[in-house]
Amino acid sequence: MKRRLTFTIGPQETGMSIRSFLRERLSFSGHQISRLKFQEEGIRIDGRKAYVNHILSEGEQLTVGLTEQVLRRDTEGGKPAKIWAAPASELAAYPLQVLYEDRDLLIVHKPAGMVCHPSPGHYSDTLANQAAAHLGGIGTAMDMRVTGRLDRETSGIVTFARSSEAAAMIQRQRADGRLQKIYLALAHGRFTDCFGAVDAPLRREGPGFHKMVCAPDGKPAKTFYRVVAETESCEGAVRTLLVCRIEHGRTHQIRVHMASIGHPLVGDPLYGEDGADCAAEPMGLHAYQLSLVQPFLDKRIEVCAERPDWARVCTRARIEDAVHEMFKDSGQQDLFI
Repeated sequence: MKRRLTFTIGPQETGMSIRSFLRERLSFSGHQISRLKFQEEGIRIDGRKAYVNHILSEGEQLTVGLTEQVLRRDTEGGKPAKIWAAPASELAAYPLQVLYEDRDLLIVHKPAGMVCHPSPGHYSDTLANQAAAHLGGIGTAMDMRVTGRLDRETSGIVTFARSSEAAAMIQRQRADGRLQKIYLALAHGRFTDCFGAVDAPLRREGPGFHKMVCAPDGKPAKTFYRVVAETESCEGAVRTLLVCRIEHGRTHQIRVHMASIGHPLVGDPLYGEDGADCAAEPMGLHAYQLSLVQPFLDKRIEVCAERPDWARVCTRARIEDAVHEMFKDSGQQDLFI
């Protein structure tokens, strides 16, 4: 059933246009509002189709329809939406782990080694295919979007938005700091300081390259980290468990930044130390905690994933303390989740 938002207009909204209401109350972009204008059930006042320049009156009921299923079109009007394929049989060994679900969001746990969303060579063996099956969207053009995907080697929290409107609002929260994601990382070596930040722009190594590098002409990227505990490899080498928080969220950001300061992540196949890891070790990066505001209900949602085995060198309480100290050290206690 199509997702609809219903609002009863009060004294504070009286005199506003629908366009202003959508921008100020729901933070809709001009593009989102334009899409609503051309949907039969997009915007209605007291059950009747309405235009965005309609001036709201107290007691009116405004209904806004969201785009759970759409046929996207290219500039020539001929390209249909992607149809979701059933999950590949090999994914049966990795049942979908749902951490939170409502009418607008699906938040799940991604195992290390699983691809986030369909791409060349991965059309049905992805986390997104599992999510689409869970939501009953197989064989449809359901508008479900990954917001903040994880690398294949990274485990932890992944969020799917069930409409383009919800996806856009989550991206705005990421930009303005209302969305916070905490990572656990296992890095090589001993850190001399218990807290630090790597502020280094990132770009691709070259045209068509997958690998990222720190470079002055790259895009801004900043990673905060705090030491949680030290442990040892199977060969006795020192490793350090960290909590990390990123600004900007560039491709491979934590992996590149840690490698740039001489502490690559354990098990990292792209930026790691050759021959330094024990056989068949997973990469030491895990999306552990997520805090965001429900796009349309104005309530804060906080989700925590289970720790991977490599992060069980200390208690959950010690990790929580380190997260708190990381925000305090960076002078951003107001963002602490």
